[in-house]
Amino acid sequence: MKHLSMTILLLAALAGCTTSSPYTQPLAAADPAPTPKTLSTASLYPPASTEKTGPVNVYLIPLNDFSEDVAAQIGRDLSKEFGLWVKGTVAMGTQGLMPMPGSQQFAAEDIFEQAKTVMQRLPEADGNTYFIFLTNRDINSRARNFRFQFSYHDKVCRCSVVSAARMHPEPENSPGGRQQLESRFIKMTKRAIGQMVLGWERSSDINDLMYSPIMSLDDIDHLGNRHPAIPKK
Repeated sequence: MKHLSMTILLLAALAGCTTSSPYTQPLAAADPAPTPKTLSTASLYPPASTEKTGPVNVYLIPLNDFSEDVAAQIGRDLSKEFGLWVKGTVAMGTQGLMPMPGSQQFAAEDIFEQAKTVMQRLPEADGNTYFIFLTNRDINSRARNFRFQFSYHDKVCRCSVVSAARMHPEPENSPGGRQQLESRFIKMTKRAIGQMVLGWERSSDINDLMYSPIMSLDDIDHLGNRHPAIPKK
């Protein structure tokens, strides 16, 4: 799959943010909308209809540190690839969301807890809709069994959160760094949909999108973009 283009040069850095992530929420309300891009990719599923009806399959909900424009573009691109209705929303308010004591990390469970009302009020959701929260915050579980997590899933509330905090290349402005960040983030978002919506099982093949366990950025970079993996010739 080719790298997805999301017109990242139009997105301004969030005030006070220490990263130049293309996913941060732009501050200028007058910024022009990103130019639509055509996704060219082999798909496991037939393209979704342009005119979508019925309940949304997956809502992408950016927190207030993540770009609404990028969330909307990811939704359009993944709708085409998966044949599902994947829809981005406006940014969710996070007043009262605090890091865990003695840490700069946010508990994924706290994000889900705060989002309960938001999920209930989204107009095109039903009992099968899945919700993926997108953030630049560093996340972990409350139990903190790992140093950090790229993503976290909860089948009970039908929720996932994907964090770009640990996906940035080093150095930040390295050649191809933005494309590398995009690739990593998209792969982890696709894995969430595959596992939690489509019921894909995890794989021991590093060329498979569903390879597990993912323990480092190197693992993400070596993942394939498809499930099952495309056999090597």
